[in-house]
Amino acid sequence: MDEPSEIETVDGRAIAGRNHRSGIAVASQEPVLQPADARRWRDRHFYRAFTLPAVSVAVGTTVLPLALLLFWSLVDQRSGEPTLRYYVQSLASPYFARTLLTTIVMAAGVTAVSIVLALPVAYVLARHTLLRSVLVPVISVPRMLPFVVIGYAIVLLLAPYTGVMNKSLIAAGILSEPVFILFGWPGQAIAFGYAGVVIAIAILTGVFMTVDPQLEDAAVTLGAGRLKAVLTVSMPLAAPGTVAAAALIFSTVVTSYAIPVMLNSRTPYMVSVLIYNNLYSLQERHLAYAQAIIVTALAVSVTTAAQFFLSRFGSRR
Repeated sequence: MDEPSEIETVDGRAIAGRNHRSGIAVASQEPVLQPADARRWRDRHFYRAFTLPAVSVAVGTTVLPLALLLFWSLVDQRSGEPTLRYYVQSLASPYFARTLLTTIVMAAGVTAVSIVLALPVAYVLARHTLLRSVLVPVISVPRMLPFVVIGYAIVLLLAPYTGVMNKSLIAAGILSEPVFILFGWPGQAIAFGYAGVVIAIAILTGVFMTVDPQLEDAAVTLGAGRLKAVLTVSMPLAAPGTVAAAALIFSTVVTSYAIPVMLNSRTPYMVSVLIYNNLYSLQERHLAYAQAIIVTALAVSVTTAAQFFLSRFGSRR
């Protein structure tokens, strides 16, 4: 009679055992993957391998530079010892605080105006296929242009003496002298607003295309007007896309460099210009690194808050 033995199992499959009385090991039975399991395992690792180039590029161009930036911002530029004084100096500086506050106000204002202007345009484009096929390619062109090109276009448009707008208004007799709005916060706001509206239209058009028009028709059938149906049905359903577009525009404006440098006056209205001055003009490199980390943390916190809102909103729906 066979002696009882203890069998170890994994997922119901015997892998090893030992006889109680004799202590003789029982031959192990290795787990065998079924063909379907093996195929799923192979497919999962195959697709993961395809993400390695993208992950490597992201680490090399984003994570590693930010890590180095953070490291050097915590090192004294002269003695090489660890320190937090650059963060303390930045946060305690009224000049940096005022410039950062101006940047936040600029980004928030541009974001709000861009969303308000883009919502009706995006809704119309989403509901009219022919109009969308004609205008979307035209609207998408500025998205492919760098901010340097957009800034130069604003210079050609708003320059005091050579700009198209001032020359046209003076020639028409509307103005007697040119308007100086280019090199200051109005010119920067116009440039950022132009770019922000384009981004918002591109995102919100796709969002409204996912909203079923029959929901609006049902609201109209129940007695709501067309405008009320849009405001109470389509707009709330487009809220996640609106939040995502707003977060993207805000982060883009806060971290922008090309437009503030091109359209900056003697007083830096944007924090990126202040960081540039500390880095190259004053040679306060580690102070500039700390200020760059502060701005990056601001942008990341906004996008994280937007992502948190989207996850909560989606789970409720």
